[in-house]
Amino acid sequence: MEPVRIVIADSNELIREGLKSVFAQEDSVEVVGEVDNGSALVRLFSEWKPDVVLIDYMATSFRTEDIKALHNIYPDKKFVAITEFAKKNLIQRALEAGISGHVLKSCSKAEIVDSINETHLGKQFFCGKILNELDDQEIKTGQLSCDPISLSSREIEIIREIAQGKTNKQIAEELHLSAHTVMTHRKNIMNKLGINNTAGIVIYAVRENLILPNRYLFNS
Repeated sequence: MEPVRIVIADSNELIREGLKSVFAQEDSVEVVGEVDNGSALVRLFSEWKPDVVLIDYMATSFRTEDIKALHNIYPDKKFVAITEFAKKNLIQRALEAGISGHVLKSCSKAEIVDSINETHLGKQFFCGKILNELDDQEIKTGQLSCDPISLSSREIEIIREIAQGKTNKQIAEELHLSAHTVMTHRKNIMNKLGINNTAGIVIYAVRENLILPNRYLFNS
């Protein structure tokens, strides 16, 4: 399987070097370019042809307009925002500009890599702090349709684990993920399914034949 081609767009050289170091350890991701300003990103985009752009639109020399311009020209390309902090109004502007995912620089390495891989597959990916900053309805607004619910293979895997009564920590240890990443997947799953508790996940798993009813032990 070909690695996901990404461009790192951040005005801070140390941040770019740190992210390149993270991705150098991942076979699933290949850094094909880096830029420190929006003009360079727009100018060099057609040359690099990245699958995903990891961009700090809050950094100096970048704007959400850069994302919007490129998204209009290359609608099949994905954009993942990575910022120092979360501000609701700025996140909403980035969503409207065309980002498919949003993580913070304080997130774990595994979660940042997951954000790249999941958005490349056409999924939305938001870390837990971003989800907490946004109202549930705001994230759901862009997803309402008559289409079937789209769950990633990782989300289905986690649903099966949750339905067997396992905690976030247990799931993290079994799947070699951070507990924070599992928590984020859990929130994304509940958001997609329109439910707000574990029982709802179990019912969904049984209804969709993701797990047999007798595999889950209900406590009296």
